[in-house]
Amino acid sequence: MLQGVQSSKAQRRALRTLREFERVDLTTSDIDWAIRQLTGFKLSHNIGGLDCLIAAVSHRLQLPLYTTNTRHFTPLLGALAQRPY
Repeated sequence: MLQGVQSSKAQRRALRTLREFERVDLTTSDIDWAIRQLTGFKLSHNIGGLDCLIAAVSHRLQLPLYTTNTRHFTPLLGALAQRPY
């Protein structure tokens, strides 16, 4: 959310919104999983390291990841990658 902000007002709004959610920290296993996915999908699907780290938590917890970027997340998560609307 923060990466897409265009103004300080939007940044403050994003930070307020993010405070409403529980933070889930990465584990060593998440990082290992993300590295394996990056190795497997970087060249074939142009998937970046940050996307792999984001997907790692969804994979570990087996919770849906709601994203408009299903092109990058579906190869990593299959049906767990879902459009929010």
